[in-house]
Amino acid sequence: MGPMLPLAGALVLASSPVQPCYTPSDQTAGWKRVELLDEAPALAAPRWVEQFRAGERAQLTEVDPPNTYLGATERNMGRMRYTFRVPMDASRMEVDFLSSLDGAKVDVTAYVGARAYPLLSERRQHGPNLSIDWIMAGVDTVTVEVHHHLRHRPVVRHWRVVRQVVPSQEVSIPTAFQAPRALYFLHPGGQHIELCNTPHQLMHLSRLPQGAPVDVTLRRARSEGP
Repeated sequence: MGPMLPLAGALVLASSPVQPCYTPSDQTAGWKRVELLDEAPALAAPRWVEQFRAGERAQLTEVDPPNTYLGATERNMGRMRYTFRVPMDASRMEVDFLSSLDGAKVDVTAYVGARAYPLLSERRQHGPNLSIDWIMAGVDTVTVEVHHHLRHRPVVRHWRVVRQVVPSQEVSIPTAFQAPRALYFLHPGGQHIELCNTPHQLMHLSRLPQGAPVDVTLRRARSEGP
């Protein structure tokens, strides 16, 4: 049966449909809008490009969002507590400290109103980065407590909050980004971008767009034929 496996794999690949790709008419930097095609309803830019499709969810990772980090307090000698106010649709937070925690114990607690949900309890943390995930709905506050003792007092440098949103339905987004059946993508400039029909690709943003996108047209990519 061994010699048949490569042939079987080749048959599976041959039977898989080739997803169409297209070249946008404008390859300059900035936000672009393109109408979704009937033959490519899951049109997307490469994974590393910020983008979203109208009416669909995207992962929004906000870096140092204002009014989130409420400050640090010294609980008692050798223990610091850092408090973060997070949107109630958030599900992940990342905290970067100025330097390594050097094996200090860390407690993390999520709060839904007054109700506390312990997420970490005295976990040794090495390095300067801490990632926190939760599945409870309605979390509005997260506290991080570091038992630094004889180590240096940790200082928060950056924080990131991750949440799932439907960008075109956010109240703060301009109406220019609310047209239905459209892909919006942030062209980085300086390189050639192609859009391909890629179902199930994660859409992601670092911030909600402002201003207005440039409308672009599409032509079939050369690799896809005329």
